[in-house]
Amino acid sequence: MSSIPSKAMPHAAPTAETEAAETAAASPTLSDRAAGLAELVREHPKTAIAAGAILAAGAAAAIPLARSRSRGRANGADTGGGQSKKAKKS
Repeated sequence: MSSIPSKAMPHAAPTAETEAAETAAASPTLSDRAAGLAELVREHPKTAIAAGAILAAGAAAAIPLARSRSRGRANGADTGGGQSKKAKKS
């Protein structure tokens, strides 16, 4: 949107029709996004495979981390509260 004040250009002020059209264009539906993604995959299959592999690797790396955190809390383990071992002894 321009930073020109509406006083300088009163004929360029947004109308209800243009605002509604901009809002509709700014928020595509889920099916529109899926169709666009499918088109990109068809155009660039190698890139899509690489992106999928990266997502799978990231998910696989995150699972053990999430499990260890949840097991530590479930077993009542002391998370330390940010203190070192020396500070806990005293």
